[in-house]
Amino acid sequence: MTVSAEIVTSNKVLTEFIYDIWKPLITIINPDLHIPMSNPVCPFLLISKQENMRTVSIIPAYIINLKHRMDRKRDIIKEFAQREEFRINIIEAKEHKVGSIGLWNSIIHILQHVMNTDEEMILICEDDHQFSKHYTADILFQSIAEAADKDVDVLLGGVSWFSCGMPVSPGLFWIEKFSGLQFTIIFRKCFDRIMSSDFKENDAADYKISSLTDNKMVIHPFISTQKEFGYSDATTKNNKIGHVSKLFSEAEERLFFLKNVASFYREHMINIEDKEAYQNIAIPTYIINLPERKDRLAHIQKQFENKSEFDITIMEACRHKVGAVGLWNSILKIINLAVQNEDDVIIICEDDHEFTKDYSSQSLIKNIIAAHRQGADILCGGIGGFNQALYMGNYRYWIDFFWGMQFTVLYKSIFEPILKEPFGEKDTADGILSAITGHKMVLYPFISVQRDFGYSDVTRKNNEIKGLISDYFKKASQRLEMIQRTYSKYNGRELHY
Repeated sequence: MTVSAEIVTSNKVLTEFIYDIWKPLITIINPDLHIPMSNPVCPFLLISKQENMRTVSIIPAYIINLKHRMDRKRDIIKEFAQREEFRINIIEAKEHKVGSIGLWNSIIHILQHVMNTDEEMILICEDDHQFSKHYTADILFQSIAEAADKDVDVLLGGVSWFSCGMPVSPGLFWIEKFSGLQFTIIFRKCFDRIMSSDFKENDAADYKISSLTDNKMVIHPFISTQKEFGYSDATTKNNKIGHVSKLFSEAEERLFFLKNVASFYREHMINIEDKEAYQNIAIPTYIINLPERKDRLAHIQKQFENKSEFDITIMEACRHKVGAVGLWNSILKIINLAVQNEDDVIIICEDDHEFTKDYSSQSLIKNIIAAHRQGADILCGGIGGFNQALYMGNYRYWIDFFWGMQFTVLYKSIFEPILKEPFGEKDTADGILSAITGHKMVLYPFISVQRDFGYSDVTRKNNEIKGLISDYFKKASQRLEMIQRTYSKYNGRELHY
């Protein structure tokens, strides 16, 4: 069903007829809630369009409230007072010694009830929901209509956290994972999936719903946040005053930041034509290796065999009791050499780098040039982790930070900042490089991964868990694959590599 944001202008008889039916339903739920009558227009009505049918509906809102939380009940009723676009239902929460299970059982109870109706979507609210200054009925209706048109399963009014976001329209973000269920619109096609899922004692309702579908969006700026009551019946860490408000504020600011990043790179979207792929280029490439690591040296030399696009220099790694400091000192030695040689771009490789099947010399050179024109300071060949990522053009994704230094392109613009940056024994090279600049990109599909030698000279944890490195790269690749699919879906075209 696609819901439009048009307001129905009906004649006086029709308006009064619908009003007479609707008002007693709300009065049963809340006798103190005053429902004004607008004459001759009833402003809480929407046009719902499904194929060629037109039906009149309002937003069914189910508000979960523990029977003894009368303070929350009074507050949530006030929140919805005079908001004629909703048909509110106060639902007595299913109590459980584990708050998260009680919340989940309440959600299942609501969905089981709605399954027997013809509702195409519902709004589920927790009783700590509060409308933000950005809320208007028109924004909500428009967002619902757009979400339905984009085949969304879950639409959120605001979130306290998200793992990755992508702007898909001026007022909507696709999000990878989220927390915060205080204002959640669920579309019918997702009802069965939620009801049939297995909920365990250590689960959280928001994370569980987040895991059940890739088709999740949040309205931005947020139209809903959580009110601070000084306690939480579902999440104990939210008992600290100010904690929840800070989470919502930070999440909203992160989305504003991502919107600005996307806008900047959209204006600098660049693709290099094949004719621009320069021939006979040899990129200065420095490979860090400890002399005693003969197995790694043999491996890395094999990787670059017959690849004339790289001008290889084997750099003896700097030693330090802390492996990360030794790696950073090795990077500094390379950067000083690059400055001395007046290099515009270099590649730094660790000796566990391994090319993937997606590597192509022509594609690498094209993307090094294109990333430079977009203002990149760092271009990674493959990474073991990131938080945010946005599509920047064929192969290239902007990232907020990264894990993994096995194949890293560094541009001249970042040489001096690296040389000036302090480095402590608790720091990591990829962490510091991530913090130095916001202009970082990664190639996807990855052209480089780390080979697992069963030991690491830099990261102790990688020695303790077999297969950990491969797992990191696999998960990062899967996340970028999802972002790629999402971009293609909402931009109406496939990405070809």
